[in-house]
This record gives sequence, structure tokens and C-alpha cells, in this order.
Amino acid sequence: MEVDQKLIRELQKKIELEKDKREIEMTEAWKNELELIYKKKYENLNALMNDIKNLTERMTNRIKILTKMVKEGM
Repeated sequence: MEVDQKLIRELQKKIELEKDKREIEMTEAWKNELELIYKKKYENLNALMNDIKNLTERMTNRIKILTKMVKEGM
């Protein structure tokens, strides 16, 4: 059975497009989180640092989960 190379390229293109759309959505979500921190009125530097730390911990956890998913998928 011969595989149609044109079909394979089209499917690869669709997968890449979907991957790029999801990456945009995730980047926008993190950007929105950061903008909320930026716009918030803080009483002191420690409060700002705590919000930044919480955001970076959430991002780190997400990266770990995605990395594990990629490794298991391969």
C-alpha cells in the first residue's frame, strides 16, 4: 500500500497549524496573568514578589507536566 505524500504533507501542515494555535492561546493566557500582576496595586515589594513567585511556580509545574507528556508520547 502506497502512502500519498501530498496527503502526508497536508496532514503535517494541519498539525503544525493546530500546534501553533494552541501555543498562541497558552502564551496569551500567561501574558494575561502577567498583566494582572503588573496592573495590581501592591502595598509593598514582598506582595509583588509573592505574586511573581506563584506565577513562575505555576509555569514551572505546567512545563514539567508537558515535558512528561512529551516523553511518554514518544
